[in-house]
Amino acid sequence: MNVHTINKKTFELCSDGRQAEGRLMYSSDAFNNGIIEASQLYELTRIATGVWTTSEKYNKDSKKTISSMRVETGGIISLKLTVKKTTYQFKKSAGWKLRFLLRNKDGEDLLSIIPIVNWQKESHDFVLQVNEEFESECSPFLILQALHCANCSLSMMTGGSVPALVSI
Repeated sequence: MNVHTINKKTFELCSDGRQAEGRLMYSSDAFNNGIIEASQLYELTRIATGVWTTSEKYNKDSKKTISSMRVETGGIISLKLTVKKTTYQFKKSAGWKLRFLLRNKDGEDLLSIIPIVNWQKESHDFVLQVNEEFESECSPFLILQALHCANCSLSMMTGGSVPALVSI
């Protein structure tokens, strides 16, 4: 699987056969709000400094929170899926190579995300490496959530507008 950059605010998750599996579309360059399109549409909203929720809309007034993401100390982003009651950790790998890892609560790597600079679109494309043991757990929704974490991490590392832990 790969993630292709459509523009600075739109990323498309593609299978090896180049078929679209889902999209992540932001409303601004700051990654505050957006839409995740997987099996259905989900709303991604920044609710506080370094905290995002993903909700499923039932109607105009009713939302159900599906997941939450929070920036923790050490550059780790915790990702909690409320439906499955599962917690994941998203972090940059140690060493000099730029690679992000999504780990389950037991510390096992489910997914690696490797950013590749796309100079034409002034953004990144991403190569995904899914651990075969956990392939069934890595749904397009979870991968797109991890992609949001990667975008926020890259923005924080390059001095972008995503705040890390505190608002000043």
